[in-house]
Amino acid sequence: MLIRHVTPVPPQRARGLLAEVYAQVNAEFSTAGPAVMMMSPSAELMAAGWSLMRESQLAGDIPPLDKAIVALGAARANRLPYDIEAFLTILRMLGGPELADAAERGEALPDRRLDGLLRWAESTGVGGVEPAGAPVEGAEYFGTLLFTHFIDRIAAAMLPAGLTPGSMDPGDEPAFDGAPVLREPGRPMRPGATLPLLAELQAGEPPAWAAGSPIGSAYAALAATAAQGAGLLSPAAALVVTEVIGAHRGRRQLAGPWVEAAVSGLSADERPGAIVGILAGLAPEALTDDLVRAWRATDRRFSDHCTVFLLAFGAMTAVAQIEADVILP
Repeated sequence: MLIRHVTPVPPQRARGLLAEVYAQVNAEFSTAGPAVMMMSPSAELMAAGWSLMRESQLAGDIPPLDKAIVALGAARANRLPYDIEAFLTILRMLGGPELADAAERGEALPDRRLDGLLRWAESTGVGGVEPAGAPVEGAEYFGTLLFTHFIDRIAAAMLPAGLTPGSMDPGDEPAFDGAPVLREPGRPMRPGATLPLLAELQAGEPPAWAAGSPIGSAYAALAATAAQGAGLLSPAAALVVTEVIGAHRGRRQLAGPWVEAAVSGLSADERPGAIVGILAGLAPEALTDDLVRAWRATDRRFSDHCTVFLLAFGAMTAVAQIEADVILP
């Protein structure tokens, strides 16, 4: 099973907003592999996540190669094989095979400026590591970094360990049934094309670092939509999730007895959901089927839709800490 904890909605069964998201992703990015479909039980999260990715990473003026380097660094910070392999492939498709080869060998990149970008992104969101100073400024860099931290946490929680996407080249044998095929990378895209998808979504104030760009609207929509996942927990449990993730500044941790200790003051029914939220933000690879089932067993109304919302709440709570740590003054 390529997607854990939920049953995804395939493109042929999608309707309304979800169908619109799938159509845009298919036209501008890739076919619907597992990393695209994993949040499909929530059309709202799919729309907001796709919007932030597309407006940050695919559209705009900054060279796509630069943003692929930032995304690769964030994927390495999250130790996520799926995205590491994906961005090495994208680097090669964008004309940077020597960059991808050096990164794959763990060597410094031959371009010092790009190596600085990679080292900066790789230093963010990592436990025990102070982020390096940002070598650049710009909404496209920051949006790419923050989206990658968000989606890598979701992917680490929902995709099987060790899964990689293959070459993503339409001329190659797919790595597995349903493996994604990448559309032509690097082609110019008009900013703002995803904003109509956000029209019915909740959103707060766009961040100042987005400088009035569509990236700010997308980030605000994703933050506000993911925050709704807190409503699946009791106020006390939601507070514990926020406080624990904040105490670690959103940085990735190894799961251990500290997780159980952090929720020990909650009731027996509150603890499973708090554990899922904390792990989604800090150690998503440790989120097992049994842990998710234990939470869902506390309320028969909890669904696949609820599951992706709780994961998004934990992941985005961590991303907000990284935003404050890395970007905000």
